[in-house]
Amino acid sequence: MEQAKLMQKLEGYRRRNAANHEYVNRDLYRLFYDKDLYIIAYNSVKSNDGAETSGSDGTSLHGFCQEWVTELIAAMRAESYQPQPNKTMMIPKSNGKMRKLSFPNGKDKLIQEALRIILECIYEPTFSDRSHGFRPKRSTQSAIADVETWNGTIWFIEGDITACFDEIDHRVLESILRERINDERFLRLINKVLKAGYFDMQHNYRKGKAGNAQGSCCSPILCNIYLDKLDRFMEHIIERDTTGDYRRQNPEYARARYQYKKAISRDSDAKSVKSLRNEMNKLPSTDRYDPHFRRIRYVRYADDFLIGLIAPKAYAVELKQEIKEFLQNKLCLRLSDEKTKITHSSEHDIHFLGYVIRMGYGKHNKFQTRPFDSALRVHMNTEGILNKLRDNGMCTANGYPIGVTRLLRESPQDIIKYGNQVLRGLLTQQRGCCNFFEGWRIQYIIQYSIAKTLARKFDISLKKVFARYGNSLSINYQNAKGHARSVKMALYTSFARQKSFFSTIKSAVTSFQLPAYSLANPLSQACYICANPHRYVSMFHRKPKKKLDKPYSPIVTVMLAINRRQIPLCDPCFANVEANRLQLNQLKRR
Repeated sequence: MEQAKLMQKLEGYRRRNAANHEYVNRDLYRLFYDKDLYIIAYNSVKSNDGAETSGSDGTSLHGFCQEWVTELIAAMRAESYQPQPNKTMMIPKSNGKMRKLSFPNGKDKLIQEALRIILECIYEPTFSDRSHGFRPKRSTQSAIADVETWNGTIWFIEGDITACFDEIDHRVLESILRERINDERFLRLINKVLKAGYFDMQHNYRKGKAGNAQGSCCSPILCNIYLDKLDRFMEHIIERDTTGDYRRQNPEYARARYQYKKAISRDSDAKSVKSLRNEMNKLPSTDRYDPHFRRIRYVRYADDFLIGLIAPKAYAVELKQEIKEFLQNKLCLRLSDEKTKITHSSEHDIHFLGYVIRMGYGKHNKFQTRPFDSALRVHMNTEGILNKLRDNGMCTANGYPIGVTRLLRESPQDIIKYGNQVLRGLLTQQRGCCNFFEGWRIQYIIQYSIAKTLARKFDISLKKVFARYGNSLSINYQNAKGHARSVKMALYTSFARQKSFFSTIKSAVTSFQLPAYSLANPLSQACYICANPHRYVSMFHRKPKKKLDKPYSPIVTVMLAINRRQIPLCDPCFANVEANRLQLNQLKRR
């Protein structure tokens, strides 16, 4: 019943903000007095890959219990809650540089996720439809689906904001939040999270003077709240500078079309008609440089944005400078002059969100019969995918498949499941691309890489692998419960393009509704081992299987067998398991 009241409050905030985009929200901080908010927050993040990643104090969500909730509520009532500095880690980026990720501890994860849930109810209904990053029902594919409709675009501005997450100004963000939130305690809590600081790689403490820590639960929505100002600025630009109802007709095309239709009406020979049609197709039907016609399109995914223009290049240069000044003066962000390029659509490909946007069928396509084809077509970045396979150890630099050495200790079914993960991850979202037919090469590399891995594992030839398991590498096995199961490579039988793929994704983007948050309280369960209903439990977590080291401990073996990432354990059983004092037969539930 109490959980239903919390959901009604959250739904109330969502409904009021959806009805009035300037609604000022009050009394938000009191939501942190409700224990159910922490249960919902825990259920939202408990299965994330970073749930077991410890913070600077060595704690994670491992060990979550009722005592945590009681302490956090008491700290919130007294306003004594103080986030711990984050632990940082540097990971390599695709361009060779390093990205700094931050890892909060377990209790801070719960507070940040609770903040995210509340902020999402307030801001998600009012975000621009041109924003697609870190939002429900939206993705890189929905952003690309938007770009695919920009037919006739002449110039592209490929926007790149320098170190956006690291340079978000806390004072500017606070002023933006104050426009919609009138709750000083809630704003102070957000400021505490932002200014918590971090420990660097040498474990030296650094103050959080600016920036929004990448890796925290609430950083994506705070970034969207911050950059929503850019979205509104671009909407103002679009409304201000859009001119003309249609382009004027190209007189040369009109004359060529007249001659073509005249030849048809006079029953001219087929050769002459074909020649006139080809001449007509080589001309643009409208004046591409009509000064009285202008269109501006815009889409953003996180800190990457793309602008499409039907306008002269001089206007594109002016708009780029105007955006640069807005970011610098209003949001204290820097637009990278080097990476923010103005590109002609018919001369260069546009690389955006891992896809390649191309006007027509490409400048150098030998089958090109209409050089002024204004349609934009989405292509998959085949070379980029091949580089990922090479970095993953599945092929050489020239695309020759090789066995994956690190998988040799895995079971045959796990090797094939891994191959399916890679295959689906690389090709599932490419089905709407014009060059999806090139996916056969990706599938061939993955299929033969997995086959060569099995050949090395069993010390047999590649021919014997396919003779034993078939072309799709089908394997029958028994799972941990003794049930018969089978697995095989999920090979594509056709690489025909799905023309409606992106349009279907775009049509599925709907207005924000409150997600179906899990209200189940894991702390109300009995201990998995002793099943004593009178003892309080703590949640025992294990890492994802891909991050576990072999041989598995007894408790991990049991959790893998029942396919659970978390199990409830009472304090005595938790201590025994942590100290590895219980054997496998003692851990199986009675």
